Amino acid sequence: MKNESPRSQRKAPPEAKRRRLRPEERRVELLQAALKVLRDRGAEARVEDVTKAAGAAKGTFYLYFPSWEDLLFQVREHIVSTYASEMGQRFAKAAVVDWWTAFENECLHFVDFLGELGEAHQAIFHGPIADRPLGADESSETFIIGLLKTGIESGACRKVEVEIAARLLFSILHTTADAIAHLGRRRTNLKAMLDLLRSWLRAPDRNPTERKNFPPGKDKPND
Repeated sequence: MKNESPRSQRKAPPEAKRRRLRPEERRVELLQAALKVLRDRGAEARVEDVTKAAGAAKGTFYLYFPSWEDLLFQVREHIVSTYASEMGQRFAKAAVVDWWTAFENECLHFVDFLGELGEAHQAIFHGPIADRPLGADESSETFIIGLLKTGIESGACRKVEVEIAARLLFSILHTTADAIAHLGRRRTNLKAMLDLLRSWLRAPDRNPTERKNFPPGKDKPND
C-alpha cells in the first residue's frame, strides 16, 4: 500500500462558522450593508448585493424584510433616526450659546448629510417609497419642529406655525441638496439658502453677523 502524500494527509479547513447575532443586531447589520450598497449602486442594487455585503444568506434577508421596498423604507427610517439622535446631542450644546448660528450650522450639516448619501439619496427619497411616511416621532419634520420651537422660545426665530414651517424648511433643505448634487455650485446654492432662511425666519429685532465662511472642511467652492 502506498503511503499517503503529505498533501493528502492535510485536513480540510473547517467551514467558517456563521456569526451568531441577535435578531436586532442582524437587522441593523443588513441595514448598514444595504446603505453602503445603495450609496454605490443606487437603483441597480439587488438583494444579492446586500446579503453579500453583510455576509448573510439570501434567505436571511427575507426574515427581516418582506420586500425590497420594505428594506428601502427601513433604511430611510434608520438613517433619519440616527441623524436625529446625533443632531440632538450636537444642537443642544451649541444652541445654548447662539441658537441662530447653531440653526444655520445644522441646516448646512443636513444638506451635506443628504449629499453624502450618494446614489442612496435617489433610492430612498425619490424612489418607490418616497411618499411612504415615517412615524411621527421619527420624521425629519419632527426634529425640525423641535429646532423651531427652541428658536421661538429663545427669541432668535420669528413666531411661525411650526408644523407648516417645518414642512417648508425640509423642502428647502432637500431642494438645495438636490441642486448641489445635479448642478454643483455648492457655495452659491448654500448662500442662497441661508439668505432665504434669514429673511423668512430670523426675528426682526435680531441682527447677527452674517456668515462669511462655511464650517471647516465644507467651504470648497465648485462654482
